[in-house]
Amino acid sequence: MTFVTITFFIFLLAAFFCYFVTKKPYRWMVLLGFSVLFYLFAGYEKLLFVLIAALIAYLVGKYATKRNLIFGIIGVVGLLFYAKAGEAIYLALSLKGSVIVPLGISYYSFSVIGYMLDVYYKKTKPEENFFHFLLYMIYFPQILEGPIPRYKSLMPKLLKGEDFSYERVCFGLQRMVWGYFKKLVIADRIAIYTGEIFGNYKSYSGIYYFTAILLSSLQLYADFSGCMDIALGVSECFGITLDENFKRPFFSKTAAEFWRRWHITLGTFFKDYVYMHIAISPKLLKLSKTAKEKISKEFGKSLITVIPLSVVWILTGLWHGTGADYILWGCYWGVIIIISSVFGKKLKALPKVLSIDTSSKAYQRAQMIRTFFIFSGARLLTAPGDLGVSWYLLKRMFLPWHLSEYFSGGALVNDMTLVDVAILFISIMILYVVSSLQEKGIKIREKIASYSILLRWVFYYGLIFATLVFGIYGPGFKSSDFVYIQF
Repeated sequence: MTFVTITFFIFLLAAFFCYFVTKKPYRWMVLLGFSVLFYLFAGYEKLLFVLIAALIAYLVGKYATKRNLIFGIIGVVGLLFYAKAGEAIYLALSLKGSVIVPLGISYYSFSVIGYMLDVYYKKTKPEENFFHFLLYMIYFPQILEGPIPRYKSLMPKLLKGEDFSYERVCFGLQRMVWGYFKKLVIADRIAIYTGEIFGNYKSYSGIYYFTAILLSSLQLYADFSGCMDIALGVSECFGITLDENFKRPFFSKTAAEFWRRWHITLGTFFKDYVYMHIAISPKLLKLSKTAKEKISKEFGKSLITVIPLSVVWILTGLWHGTGADYILWGCYWGVIIIISSVFGKKLKALPKVLSIDTSSKAYQRAQMIRTFFIFSGARLLTAPGDLGVSWYLLKRMFLPWHLSEYFSGGALVNDMTLVDVAILFISIMILYVVSSLQEKGIKIREKIASYSILLRWVFYYGLIFATLVFGIYGPGFKSSDFVYIQF
């Protein structure tokens, strides 16, 4: 069961009703019951993996010794490794059978690893109630694609039980509809184009590849951030605030800023639990000091940045997938982030040398476009699904483009029509305008709520109508799964 099924809407209505008719002290039980039910739709055998991981983390929290912590992390990472690499191992060893991939394992694994570390370092108190802890792990709005929660922040909200609030439920539903608009109208419509190009790439040429790669970047953003909007909207209806996972990343002017705005909870996890632990480790500090003395001060100082970042980006690549494409993807981003960090001052001085006005809007837009193309370069490594295909596309991407043929109708592929192109263009423009207003600090939902009831409902019905009429779904079409579910 995903967020784009009728079953989910029925499930959600039942969850809301049961939650708000139950007395506050017991509402967390309703959330746990529906979270377990949600998970059972993915298969009872997958729930067993969750229970094992929960029991490991719960016991480590109660008996937080260094030895138990190490065994706990190995146990949880071992289950994650099985899910990520099990199929490849089966093939390599010629073993029969299918690998069980638990729903949301990448997300709940990191959340419980963070919990175990926080308890061990006495940043949070251990949970005494196993069922409280299980709810923290599999709270259903966030199990599909995150965000990756912190125990200390989320657990009190799950147990509190807020009163029903008409305004809060309206805001939550509005955010959900906005998420569905991104997913069904934008992401799934782009998927028709990119699916055709990447699936039958030898039938196409340069400009088609170029367009597909750029559109796949927008597809991924609309898909992933749309899922986050739905998850946060559902949770908001319950009165539970989840961590934001996106902050308009395509407005970023640098690669480092981009990753502070994209998949925020994953970035903060790696920063807090990997980067900082390596950066302040006595061994690295000693190595840095030796390098300063024997090689150069600048080189020794850079080691404190380069080594932790290298580890973080290799792990980030492996988190997304164990294939060569995602490992290379991690290296790609790691090299870019390391270069921008180590040579940041020199790079910032370059525009002054070239007499470029860095305060101009044109320069700032150019930076945003550059960041978008850097992101799209990473998509070239992973979107086609095979590095061989990626290399094929790259070699032929800049061959003659035949623009006259492309713009006279050749750009339409599969079942796409000029109407689809127009809808997609207008939808992307709506997304851009809304994001621009948010970037300026305007709170869209609060702003609309301040309008008269007539104008307010024009906005609401307009968005609902656009999603229902122009969304890609219905008989003969199966809405694509949210992209980040596979991670």
